[in-house]
Amino acid sequence: MSVPWAKSKFLIPALNEEESLPKVLDSLFRFGILPDQILILDNGSKDSTPQIAIDAGVVLVQEPKRGYGAACLAGIHYLQERKISPEFIVFMDADGSDDLNNLKDLFFVFSQDPNTNFVIGSRTLGNAEPGSLSFLQKFGNWLSCFLIRIFYGVKFTDLGPFRVLRWQSLLELNLQDPTWGWNLEMQIKAIRKKYKIQEVPVHYRKRKGGKSKISGNLLGSLKAGAKILYIFFKLTIFSA
Repeated sequence: MSVPWAKSKFLIPALNEEESLPKVLDSLFRFGILPDQILILDNGSKDSTPQIAIDAGVVLVQEPKRGYGAACLAGIHYLQERKISPEFIVFMDADGSDDLNNLKDLFFVFSQDPNTNFVIGSRTLGNAEPGSLSFLQKFGNWLSCFLIRIFYGVKFTDLGPFRVLRWQSLLELNLQDPTWGWNLEMQIKAIRKKYKIQEVPVHYRKRKGGKSKISGNLLGSLKAGAKILYIFFKLTIFSA
């Protein structure tokens, strides 16, 4: 029997994730996801991350320009250049923190309501393992969701990395942010397009190895807050 994600591509940004990536790939394979469905978007790793992807037989897309959004854009451009048009795109992290047991929950929304464009896995509505989210991540999520609710009247609880969009819906958003403002841009533009967006509770775990790319110190939080404000108002006020 075909699984609901059989016509999907999985876009997984990765930066120095040699410890966690093998476990993530093994989990994907156990769920019946084929190697050619998986795109590892290597963002300039200095470890064996690219070789792990090659050895596993998955698609390796290399984007040396640092930035979460830059890696995601490289994956999208890879598919466009080869005229590959999946039905869905799944975004997830390479650190093993996303629980693939929630994959069926994300796709269930699309089967229940064919008009749905976009489903976000919410760590806030679900269960975030203690220590899995840094103060900086919690602060950034809170600030972003607060601003979206004030300016757009739409309530989100999270900007979680585990998310599914219809391919055509994703292309219509014309995303451009090369940084970790990518998810914020996605949600704001989806609201503007009047997409049907739903959140689903997901389980979020501590990373399976390696080091987080996000610092949890006060200075980092202040810088993150300023960056979020800049991205938000750039999209809200200065973008058509």
